[in-house]
Parts: sequence; structure tokens; C-alpha cells
Amino acid sequence: RSVDPTDRRSPLSRTTGTVVNTRGHRNDRPLTQGGGPFTTDAEPIGTESPANMLLSTPPRRGGGTIKGNPGGNLAYGASIMTRPGKLIPILGLVAVVFFVAVYRETAMLELPSTRSADMRAGHAETGGGVHLDTGGGSPGDKWQLRELEQTQDSIAKETAKLAQEVQRLSKSVQESAKRVDAIPELLDTAPADGAGDSKDGINAPVDTNVQAKAPIGTGDSNGIKWANEKAATTTYTSHYPTTAGTTTPMKIDWAPLAELTAPQNIEKMPTAGDFPRPEESTLARNSGPNGEVAHSGTVPNAKWATVYVDEEKRDAVRDAMRDAYNAYETYAMGYDELQPLTKRGKNAFGGLGATVIDSLDTLWIMGLKDQYSRARNWVSERLHFDRNYEASVFETTIRVVGGLIAAHDLSGDPMYLEKCLDLVRHLKPAFSTETGIPYNIVNLKKGWAKNPTWSRGASTLAEFGTLQMEYIALSERTGDGEWRDLAESIVEYVRKIRTQTGTPLGLYPLYLNPHRGTWENTHVSFGAMGDSWYEYLLKVWVQGGRTKAMKGWHDMWEESMRAMIDKLVFDGEEAGTKYVAEFNANHAVHKMDHLTCFVGGMLVLGSHGSKHEAEYMKVAAEITKMCWRMYSTQPTGIAPEYVNFQDKKMHVGGKFNIQRPEAIEAIFYMYRKTGDPMYREWAWEMFQNMRRHYRTETGWVGLKDVRSPNPGHDNTMQSFFLAETLKYFYLIFSDSDTINLDEWVLNTEAHPIRVMPRDKSAVHPN
Repeated sequence: RSVDPTDRRSPLSRTTGTVVNTRGHRNDRPLTQGGGPFTTDAEPIGTESPANMLLSTPPRRGGGTIKGNPGGNLAYGASIMTRPGKLIPILGLVAVVFFVAVYRETAMLELPSTRSADMRAGHAETGGGVHLDTGGGSPGDKWQLRELEQTQDSIAKETAKLAQEVQRLSKSVQESAKRVDAIPELLDTAPADGAGDSKDGINAPVDTNVQAKAPIGTGDSNGIKWANEKAATTTYTSHYPTTAGTTTPMKIDWAPLAELTAPQNIEKMPTAGDFPRPEESTLARNSGPNGEVAHSGTVPNAKWATVYVDEEKRDAVRDAMRDAYNAYETYAMGYDELQPLTKRGKNAFGGLGATVIDSLDTLWIMGLKDQYSRARNWVSERLHFDRNYEASVFETTIRVVGGLIAAHDLSGDPMYLEKCLDLVRHLKPAFSTETGIPYNIVNLKKGWAKNPTWSRGASTLAEFGTLQMEYIALSERTGDGEWRDLAESIVEYVRKIRTQTGTPLGLYPLYLNPHRGTWENTHVSFGAMGDSWYEYLLKVWVQGGRTKAMKGWHDMWEESMRAMIDKLVFDGEEAGTKYVAEFNANHAVHKMDHLTCFVGGMLVLGSHGSKHEAEYMKVAAEITKMCWRMYSTQPTGIAPEYVNFQDKKMHVGGKFNIQRPEAIEAIFYMYRKTGDPMYREWAWEMFQNMRRHYRTETGWVGLKDVRSPNPGHDNTMQSFFLAETLKYFYLIFSDSDTINLDEWVLNTEAHPIRVMPRDKSAVHPN
């Protein structure tokens, strides 16, 4: 769900050193337009990643841009101007430039006078210099004297001007140092272009060459005075966490900052309209009345446990969702994400309203009718895609396409499919490569597609491998097979070249050249940049009804699971725990991302009907327990971004937390499969700790250091916190027919998509 920059979504998260969008690996999640690379010379705030890491929105499971900042915030390493010790050489350099300029100006001003004197009588030359002989008092001498006086006056004036300039520059350097200290906070508040814009001109898109406004003092109701300043420019931000063992500095491309407004004008959307709404009285139990579709036999039965609602805990989670979404509506409606500490919105995903769309199905499932109605009206009236914005194909697909399809499947509202079709047409140019492997990035307005510079022209495994559920679902609902064909051809192409990876069969490198069709390295990860490739091999099989026609998908997934368990799964120090390592240069790297916790849930989902079912369930339980221990062993009760292992012992790697869902996701699947109340107990303890540490009066935020009892807050409420984390908590305390897992399959952003059995597929059996 994110990309690992050392190799976002990542990576930069997608994302805290956060653009870590971002999964914004999820990398998450990104600022995305413009020109050259940008690196920092110090560690990003809130991370222990390499010195040059810059994360824009948390990495997300999958790829790309940031499911950010790690975790959706913009985090910057300190500039040299933030360190007073380095101001002295800067000022010294300015002084040298000043005196050289004065000397040069003096010499240039003297030359005309001396040459004039040379041509007149009454001068004398001594010692190689030119000296004026004024003793005779001749008119020529007086003329020379006046010229010299004028020259001296000119030099004095120029010197005074230069002195003022040096003083101004010195002051500017000092102010810049203060500004750079504030950059993480200021840029976190900067929305990308087009925030909340609409086709009819309301809040129209901001030009990409806009002047950003940065706070320089005190003034408005937020204590900020605003002045025009030139925006930074660049192209793309990834959202992925650091990979242990890498030493090559990662250069990150930057997008231009769009215009800041102070204060932001947040539009309150109406609830009125003729469209389907959730019913609060039934808590929107929409997997058919009490799971009728699942129980009818029209979809396969995977033998999930029958569990019953815990109303008190379920309602506590619903209250948290209401509280978090109300804060977003109040301070950031229409922006991609809320920055609770500064009470502002920011755009990490092009102003497509990521939080609105990510929240639609959660609001529906929880029966929050008014909030859902306002969100639905925003999508209908404000969401459009004709934007001069370089979008992550991955992040846009899992969040926006997936969110719209889920909202359609729950409500039956045709408006959502119309929006989906419009969006995928804007994304289509990314697929114009020799192999059909799409580029990571596409300009939604101009159709220009590319890969980020840090990937050296390669496409990222989790990014091109995490489109299939959404595109296939869209084709099935619209009758247009173009989107299914685009998505399935990717997997079939990879299936044919899977023996050329240079890695154990079933383990896929993170980078594939979309032109040559060649694997670009041998780094394997079930975390950032790799994870959701494996997830979608399984989930497309489930989505297609587990039919014989879908066998090719299941064959590839089983092959990968056998290789993963054999090569990358290791025992932890505590009995009954296991972790999933990474693989690079033909050996295991003993690091595990929080993102990798999804493996526990994936093994549960794929266990039924497999000849390895017992083994998969055992390994799933042990990985899930390790993920639980990532939480329970910290003073905050909150897990870090990643951990390292030495002699089986777990050590904190990335100390920050960006509200990720993968651990509670695994616990949810274990509970739905086994019905063991222990998993609800773990979930409740996790939820209470999140409520204690995440919640502020103006929104829910991530943590800078989970090792400290006072961990400090970042300034981002991740959209996936509402789409995934709170949804999984709600479902674990609900009954088994609230999103019945025989009838629904959750995409990598936890958007529920209906299972629809298929009788053909372009992906062939191995």
C-alpha cells in the first residue's frame, strides 16, 4: 500500500516524515507535479529513515504514492539553514561577495577617469599608478578633480547600497532559517491545486505555476499573517517506508505547492436529494437482509464462524467515526485530508476529496445517514477529474475507483458508476506501454504518463498489480470489458515471465520495466511496494466466485505463499509468533513493516479449500500474534511503522505510527474465521489506546514516537483511518452478516465489492 523510496503509496505514506501517502506504502501517500529531485540532508521528522527520505502521504498496501508523508504528513529533513552553526559560513560568503563587488566596482569606476587624465597635459605617472597633478590649477585639472569627486561619490553611494543589500540578505537568511524550521507544519497545510473545485467554477482549480502563501508572523484568526512566496516545483512524491539495509540516498521528485488560503472557506453540503440512504434503524446491514445473498448458495461458502454483535463496543467505534468525520467536515470538507492540529485541509491526491470517497462506505455501513448524504452530494456536485494533476494510478484506483464502486454496490446509486467511468478514462493513458504494464503516474487532464525518477523508469509491482479488483468490477457492472482486459493482461504478462525474476519462484521483484518487460532488481517485499500484488492474486479469485475459470489467479497465489513460508517466514522470540522478512540479494532481510501484517488476514481468506489450509491458519495466527505484540509491547499500546529482528528479538525500527489498519485487519479475519473472543479483546484494547492517543478536539492524528508515554502528534488524519482502520474495528464488534465475507471482498483500501462468480478469465493456470 505504499512505496519504498530507498529502492510511496513510498518509498515515500502512502506519509512523520510523511507525502509517508500514502500505503500513500500505502504510501500512500503525494504532492505530484513539476520538475527535479529534491533531497534533504537530515532525517525526516518523526522517522528513522535515511537522511534523504521525504515522505508525502503514508505508504499504502500496494504501491505508490504514499496508502504519502510516512503516513500522510509532509515531513522534511532539516535544511542547512535550520542549523545556526551553518549561518556563519553563509554570512561569510555574503561578505566576501560584497567586498569583491565593491573592489570591482571601484576599479571599473576609476578606469574612465584615469584614461581621460592620460590624454590631458599636467598629469604625472609614478609607481605604476595614475596620479593627478592639480598644482597648475588648469581647467583640465579642475575637470579631472570634479570627475574624481563624482566618481568617489558614486562609489560611496554604491557601497551604501551594497551594505544595505548585505544587511537585507543577512536578515533574509535568518528569516529563512526560521521558515525552514516551520516548513513541515506549513507545507502540511498546503492544499494541492483544485481543492474542492467544480466544473461550474466554484473554487476553481489553481494554476500549477501559482504563488504559494506562507505564514510569516501573526495576524488572522489562526494567528497567521500571510505573504506571497514562490511555490516549490517538482513532479512526484512517493509514500513508502524505508527498507532496512539500503544505503543509497533516495531522491524524491516534488510537486508544486498550490495556493494556501487563510482561512479556508469550507462548504457545508446539503443532505437533501432523491437517492438511496442507509437506514439507521438497521445499522445499514447491507449484505442482503441478514446476509440473504450469502446464505442463498449463490456464492461459495468459506465456512466463516457465526458471531454476534457486541453493541456497546460497536457503538463506541461508530461514535469515533462520527467524531472524526465531523471534524473533517468542519475544517477540511472537499480536501483530501484533514490536518487536525492546524484545523486545515490539505490535498495529497489532487483535490479529489480522498477522505470523502474513502468514507462513503464506512458511513453507509455504520448507518450515519446525514454524514453519508452530505458526502454523496459532494461527490455528485463537486467531484470531477479534468485536472492538471499528476495522479498516482495506484492511489487513485484503490481510493477513488474502489470507493465509488463500493458505494454503488452498497447503495445501488448509478451516479457512482458514472463517476467511475469518467475517472478510468482519464487514467487510461497510463497503460500505453509496449507490455501493457502501466506507468505509475498520469496527468489527468493532459494524459501524459510516466514513472517517477527514483524508480529509474520502472513500474512498481504493488502499483501495477493493485488495479485488478476495481477494473474487473467496473466492467462487470457496466458491461464494458475494456477495463477488465486492461487489468487482467497485466497479470497474464507477469505470469509468463515469472520464471525470469532471479528470485525464488513465486517471489516477485519490486520493479518491472514497462517497455522491455525486464525485472530491474531482486528485492522482494510483502510490505511496501510489494504487498498488495499478492493480496490481489487471492482477492480477484475470491471476487470471481472461486470458480474453475479463476484457477490461474489461485495458482499464482499458492505458488507465492509456498515460497513466502519457505523462504521468508521466521519464528519470533515468543512462542507462537512469526514474522515475515524481506528478501534482497539472495538472502533474507529481517525487517517487517506494519503493512506486512495484512499477510495474516490474507492467509485466513485463502485457507478454505486449500490442501494447505491447516498450515495457512497456523501461520496466520502466529503472524497476527506478532502484530498484536507490536502494539502491546509499546508504552503507548500503539505499534511502530516497522520493526527489525535480531536473534528473533523484535526491535523498533520506524518509531512513528500513522493510523495504519493492517494489524486490526488481520485480527478481524482471525475473529471472523475462528470466533475466538481473544481477538475481540485484542481489538478493544487497541481501539482504546488509539482513542486515548490519536484523538484531539479537532480530529484524530498519528504519533511521532510510540516508544514514549507522551508520543507527540503528527498533523494528519489519514483518509485510510476512516476507510479501513475504523471500519475493521466496527466489523469485528458487529455480527457476521454485517459485510458477510462470502458475499463481499474488501479491496486493499477496505472498500467492500460484491462477489460475482465468473466463467472466464484471461489469466491462465500455471
